[in-house]
Amino acid sequence: MKRIFFVLLIAAVFLLSSCASKDKPPRERDETYIADINAFTVETFNLYSAFGMGQPKVQDFTFIFEPRTNYLYARGRIGIDQVEVAFSYKERQKILAAKDMYILEYETDNLTKQKPSKKNAYNTGSVPIRWGVAGLGHSTVTTYMTNVQYILKDKPYFRILFSSAKEDDGSENSSPKIMVYISPAQWEKIIEACNQERLVELTDAIIEEADEF
Repeated sequence: MKRIFFVLLIAAVFLLSSCASKDKPPRERDETYIADINAFTVETFNLYSAFGMGQPKVQDFTFIFEPRTNYLYARGRIGIDQVEVAFSYKERQKILAAKDMYILEYETDNLTKQKPSKKNAYNTGSVPIRWGVAGLGHSTVTTYMTNVQYILKDKPYFRILFSSAKEDDGSENSSPKIMVYISPAQWEKIIEACNQERLVELTDAIIEEADEF
């Protein structure tokens, strides 16, 4: 019996040590993951936005990057609510494609002045949104639409309309209907600060600082 016991004990120790020695392979970077570090602030931009049927007003929008999910968050206060919209990598690519069409039409003087609608939208999509008066206490998924809208002395801005949507917990709360307006010059600044390559570089810089010895 003692011999059997020692054989089993040795086998158990061997299995445990072999499992412990096998390091878990690091996760490869992809569209949904960059690195296992906390979210960090990228930049703050001053953009025009409107709440409901209100007129466009200048608001601060802080962009925050989450390396664990490769999501870029835009957070600001619009109307009475603090709002945060989350853009996945794929959704960012869709909006960038719409931006490219807008810039091309603007630079070639081919923009058509018309009321924004689904028929003349560059693209549509859906994004997670959080909101609340005192904090980001409510959440749901809302749809968005990108168009051109002439505002502020008849200038053609790229507009992102985020529709109102019922909260995902089944309550009667709804997300605010908001519009964000981005000019060609503002797009240049946003792309420079928030392009994927720079987001990865900022992530790596944080890791390198942590690894200093």
